[in-house]
Amino acid sequence: MKKYLALLLCVLMLVSCFVGCGKKEEEDYDLIVWTSYAEGTPTYDVAVEKIAEFEESRGVKLKVMHYGTDLSQILPTALASGERVDVFPLGSQQQLHADFEFTMDLTDYIMSSDILDRAYPICMKNIIEQSPNSDEYHAIPSVSSFNGFWYNKAAFEAAGITETPKTFEEFEAVCEALVAAGYNPIAQDAAYIISIFANVCERMVGEAECTELVTNGGFTESENFVAACDKILDWVDRGFFDPNSPSEWPVSQNKIGLTQENVMVFTGAWVSGEIEKMTGASLDWGCFKFPDYPGGPGTGGVSVSCTCNCINVNCEDPDLAWDYIYYMNTGEVNKALTDADVYLVDDRTQEALPRFAEARDLMENVEFNMNYASGLHSNADIKTSLADTIIGLYTGAYADGMAAAQAFDALLK
Repeated sequence: MKKYLALLLCVLMLVSCFVGCGKKEEEDYDLIVWTSYAEGTPTYDVAVEKIAEFEESRGVKLKVMHYGTDLSQILPTALASGERVDVFPLGSQQQLHADFEFTMDLTDYIMSSDILDRAYPICMKNIIEQSPNSDEYHAIPSVSSFNGFWYNKAAFEAAGITETPKTFEEFEAVCEALVAAGYNPIAQDAAYIISIFANVCERMVGEAECTELVTNGGFTESENFVAACDKILDWVDRGFFDPNSPSEWPVSQNKIGLTQENVMVFTGAWVSGEIEKMTGASLDWGCFKFPDYPGGPGTGGVSVSCTCNCINVNCEDPDLAWDYIYYMNTGEVNKALTDADVYLVDDRTQEALPRFAEARDLMENVEFNMNYASGLHSNADIKTSLADTIIGLYTGAYADGMAAAQAFDALLK
């Protein structure tokens, strides 16, 4: 018994030693910072350099953990367990809502800085709308992304197109001109098959009705939904899409760079750099938002997302933490991140890469943020089968919009 107690005491002493050492190690750092930078990427190299400069100029010591894409899986557990993480990013403003209780109110810091002048208004609006009180900022934005039509300007010029379309009618005229010039207007890969259809539904059906339909059914009873399906079928018949679409990602979008037979793709702001990296092409990129449907029930919104930078509500030195996130998301750091990669940093004072010139104008004027899937992903039980049904719109599975609507109703039976 004495031997057992002695052994137990040794174990407890060792555990206490490890815990004490871990706690002491944490206390040796002024801040513990977690990031989503991935080693081997240009942004990682910039971040490491600028963090070292911050430490030297402020005379502080940071413990920085770079988790890359694994961060979103690791962070929630760490925050919930009370692990010390003074500064951390969140992948989107929606994630801010989920982790709100762990984030510090930054309103006073923001209002006494120039962040509101730097950031895109829609991003700050998205952040403040995640607060239950609707009057607190619990993050500052870093990198913006949004879904839009990204296009090869050279193809537009060759087809005699001088302006980007604002309405469905103008958009159809653009597609017709591209077809007449020998192009496939729109690339479409299965990875983002819902995006164009969701935007047609947002314009012609409205997000609220889409949510109601995927929850309770009644697609065939919705004249607007049937019309939206007919619109997609009409665009397919008129040759507006890559004839092999939807292809497996990234086959169809890569044709914009490889053969340049495809001209436009509707997806996130990263796609221009993605295509250039995968194909080696160097294109003159333009961008415009999904066109409006005059008289329709939709808002004409844009699906905007922004990476958020937060301070833990339990951070013991919030002033230093604010100094850090402000430094890492403004000025020379944003300039270096912009030059190093193809991100649209959320800083209007920085000169954008040429590919983002039109994207910046778009972001400046976004009034409404729409759900990525316009409510069509509201029913998780049919998410996979919903995508398969949408693919049918592009592959000739339905004779008309009513037949397509019947297929959507069948998903809920």
